[in-house]
Amino acid sequence: MCSTKKNSSAGFTLLEMLVAIAIFAMLGLASNAVLQTVMHNDEVTKDFSNKLKAMQQGFGALERDFGQMVARTPRLVDGGRGTSVFQTGSDILDSESEALVFFRLGWLNPDGILPRGSIQSVAYVVRENNLERWYYPYPEPEFGSDPIKTIVMRDVISVEYSFFVNEKWERKVDGAELPKAIAMEIELEGLGKIQRKFLLPVGAKPGSGSDSNNGGNNNGGNNNGGNNNGGNNNGGNNNGGNNNGGNNNGDGSDENGRDKGNG
Repeated sequence: MCSTKKNSSAGFTLLEMLVAIAIFAMLGLASNAVLQTVMHNDEVTKDFSNKLKAMQQGFGALERDFGQMVARTPRLVDGGRGTSVFQTGSDILDSESEALVFFRLGWLNPDGILPRGSIQSVAYVVRENNLERWYYPYPEPEFGSDPIKTIVMRDVISVEYSFFVNEKWERKVDGAELPKAIAMEIELEGLGKIQRKFLLPVGAKPGSGSDSNNGGNNNGGNNNGGNNNGGNNNGGNNNGGNNNGGNNNGDGSDENGRDKGNG
C-alpha cells in the first residue's frame, strides 16, 4: 500500500489574497476621502474664523470712533467754519462706496508729549475692496497732505449708512447735527450683508460753548463786584450801621450823631 501525507500548513489561495487586498484598498480610499473632507472643513472653518475675527475687530474700531464722535465743524480755507459736523456720501474722497468723515475725541497724548490735541479727524473710505480708516495728524490738515491709512476690513463689496434723526432712520442727512445713532450695513464677500447699529454720545450742539459759558454770563458782570462786592456786601449794608453794637456807624457816632470820641 501507498500512503500520502496531507500538508496541514497550507496558506491562503490567490483568490483569498486578491479579496483581502481589494478590501484593504477600499478601506484606504474611504479613509483618505474622510481625511480630505476633514482637512477641507478645517481650512474652511479657519478661514471663516479669521474673517469673523477681522470683522469683529473692524466693528470694534468703528464702535470706539463712533462712541467718541463730537459735533465739531471743520475750518474752511478762508478761516471760517463750515456748517456740517460730519459728511457722508459716495462722491467724497474717491470712495468706491459710501464714505463717512467726522471728528472724534479721546486721541491719547500722554503728558502732552506730542504737539497736538486730543481731537482727531477720521474718515472711513472703501478702496480696492477694503474698508480703510483714514486720519490726519491734526484736525485741520495742511492742503495736499496725505492721511495715515489703516485697513479695517477686507473683501468689502459695499457700505451703506443710515442715521437716526427726528425719531426715524434717514439715509440722507445734511450733517448739521449729530444723530442719535448710526446704522452701518456692510456687504462682505463670503459673508453677505451684515448690519450693525451704534449709539452716539449726547453732546453739545456745535457753537453752543461760545455763548452759554463765557465771560458774558459767568464773569464779573453777574458774579463779580457788581452783585457780590462792596456795593451789596460791604460797609453800606454789612457795616457798623446795621451790623454793630447798638447801630454804631463806622464814623464813631451814636444814633443821635454825637461824636463819642469827644466824651
